[in-house]
Amino acid sequence: MLWWGAAHSLHPDPERGRLRVCVLDVGQGDCIVVETPSGRTMVIDGGGVNDETRPSDGADVGSRVVAPYLYARGINRVDVLVLTHPHGDHVGGLLSVLREEPIGTVLDGTVLPYPTPAYQAFLAGVKSRHLSYKHVFRGMHLDLGDGVTADVLNPPASGTPYGENPDNSTVNNYSVVLRLTYGRTHFLLMGDAEAAAEQVLLNSSSDLTADVLKTGHHGAANASGEALLARVHPRYAAISCGRHNHFGHPAPATLARLTTHGIQTFRTDQNGAVTFLSDGQTVEATPFISSVPLAAGLR
Repeated sequence: MLWWGAAHSLHPDPERGRLRVCVLDVGQGDCIVVETPSGRTMVIDGGGVNDETRPSDGADVGSRVVAPYLYARGINRVDVLVLTHPHGDHVGGLLSVLREEPIGTVLDGTVLPYPTPAYQAFLAGVKSRHLSYKHVFRGMHLDLGDGVTADVLNPPASGTPYGENPDNSTVNNYSVVLRLTYGRTHFLLMGDAEAAAEQVLLNSSSDLTADVLKTGHHGAANASGEALLARVHPRYAAISCGRHNHFGHPAPATLARLTTHGIQTFRTDQNGAVTFLSDGQTVEATPFISSVPLAAGLR
């Protein structure tokens, strides 16, 4: 079990007393900022670009979007920094966060060797700052204080069930999957996990139910399958994707599945950033384009 003690970011906030989970609009990438009721902060991924040869372009997303958001929120320390997997659209923006924010602990879900410039720049940034660094794997339990916890459901603690070839799909399936809990509310954050990882989760004894699902792989057709949606049974889903991206995310098939399951779905390409607030009993969702929160009671 990992626990972060008294040294943490504290900032005045009218939402104090509630858990705040924001899926930022970083274009075709992922970035989630978690703030506990007393102000501890976890940043999961940082957006970036898919061109693995140009880490500086990915860092621009961090300096243009992620770092300004942290500043606007009054966040002066990131207690936990999580990289779900080393693809450029997840790691690139973290370079700016490493430069501009004090960091507590870095958790890295990378399983296979991945010697791209963006990921190597990330590792170099962690090393140059002498940060606490840990590989994260299934079974780890994170205690963020205030009754907020996160359980790591993926990648596996041992073995390579998704293969050893670091192609895009395999690296996606080794993504860190977190189940965040506050009181009776839960968030399932899937990184870029695809069907193979979903099947491993479904075959496990893990409780996957959640009020909010951050869909895997930007809403791709090979993620958020029927069986997973039935098991998670979320009220809300958030899809992090870029406007007019050339991957065609989110896939019409995925959107159709979400609709069939009656899930209120938000897309960062259409809704901008989406903020979820939990008081431990219920969750409210507020997309950037609307000032009217949508309340989700417990089922």
